[in-house]
Amino acid sequence: MKVNYLLPIMFLLALTSCGRLENEHIIAVTATLASSQTDAPINTSTNSSQEPMLAFFTSEPGKFQVWLPVSDNIEEFTIKKTLFGETIECPSLFFSLNSAQADVQYCDLLPQSIASLSNDEILDEVESEIIHSMHLKPDTQERVLAQDTYPAIMFSGQVNMRGVGYDGTFKARLILVESRTYLVIMSVYQENWCNCRAQIDQVVNSLSIDPSLSIPFEPTP
Repeated sequence: MKVNYLLPIMFLLALTSCGRLENEHIIAVTATLASSQTDAPINTSTNSSQEPMLAFFTSEPGKFQVWLPVSDNIEEFTIKKTLFGETIECPSLFFSLNSAQADVQYCDLLPQSIASLSNDEILDEVESEIIHSMHLKPDTQERVLAQDTYPAIMFSGQVNMRGVGYDGTFKARLILVESRTYLVIMSVYQENWCNCRAQIDQVVNSLSIDPSLSIPFEPTP
């Protein structure tokens, strides 16, 4: 399902997205703009020297929060993957800009399929699937702890974004939380028309996971 949101610039923006996914799982998202500016339009011009604004997204079913570039091209969908001999569906929140993409995915692995595996073995297989399906060519890789708690892999390098060779750069973080994996990745064309390559670290490093996350219900007046 493709959703076209044109986000006005406000100090506080609440966006609730209730798109039904293929597996009838509903993602609810709230967003707050990263700027208090109120008198200028969002600039997405290909010739702009300004970086795109960032919005803070909270996903209650995904149990994560993250800063992502403001975009009027947002898609929610599920991706079917084969991991550990099982076909699973992974909800995905995808943002596209002129010459850049940002994506957050999470996959619930079947506990019985990974019961005998170490955290490193799980992350390695999931990373291998990501590299293949997203046409990535990693140049660097580092094992880290996300939020000083969760085993994770940080990797970066080149990406085939247009099907014509490795024409972009990417950075990604893959996190394991019990039997769920999270991926946040941002890719930018070599041309960097959106002037957003400098935001890659901020976006990828911002993903925060909270297994107890909930959004208070506020009835419409």
